[in-house]
Amino acid sequence: MKHRTSWVGLALLFVLSSACRSEPREPEVEYGEPIGLRMETKRGVPDYEIAVAVTKGTDLAPLVPVIGAALHAAVELCPEMVKAGQRGENVGIWFRVEKGTIGKVVTEGVDATCVTGALGGKPVAAPDQLAVLAQFRFPSEATAPAAPTSTP
Repeated sequence: MKHRTSWVGLALLFVLSSACRSEPREPEVEYGEPIGLRMETKRGVPDYEIAVAVTKGTDLAPLVPVIGAALHAAVELCPEMVKAGQRGENVGIWFRVEKGTIGKVVTEGVDATCVTGALGGKPVAAPDQLAVLAQFRFPSEATAPAAPTSTP
């Protein structure tokens, strides 16, 4: 997993802040500058990128491995995220860390059931009351790993 300055910046905050407005939301959270993560994967999941922002004033750099691993688990367990992203749909996740676990999960572009099951209630080593926004970008056409044609 590599990180760099976000490729979506303000678009991340705009798109995800409008997600699931039908449910009452907690008080508005101010987010810091997003960081872009490039996820190089195995096991049939295509490489993808995530823009992640957390509660303003929190240093995101030391949290990248923890948050990146949690988000990647959702991608591996919920193939609809990849399919929706490849169709060009916005795929995003919002959650808060409370008492060492991931609390309520809100999604954009995919059904929350799978993502909530993959993330909700999972322990995470992050500050309490940390709000997390993540926007995913998948390649438009995934290339599946080729099957070996001969034995070594």
